Amino acid sequence: MTILNEEQKKHFNHKRYFIIEKYVGYQTERYNIHNQKMYDVETAMRKLLALDTLNEDRERYSYHLQEVDTSMVEQPLVLTDEVKEEQSEMPF
Repeated sequence: MTILNEEQKKHFNHKRYFIIEKYVGYQTERYNIHNQKMYDVETAMRKLLALDTLNEDRERYSYHLQEVDTSMVEQPLVLTDEVKEEQSEMPF
């Protein structure tokens, strides 16, 4: 059983999502990425629905989808010469 039809799958196929858990404590808000994983849209929606269904404390906890900017994830971080020079000058 799928949530999306074929046209929607084509549109969302390359996108990845985080499930963000929002916790509201005493005068503070905290945000965490659920399981520290990225999901395709269908898996993310299923997990989001399950988390929301099992959520017993809706006053404090809520769950949200956040699209991941995959251009930042897929490319490795390249250090510039300036950063390399600064690292070589550090005493440790």
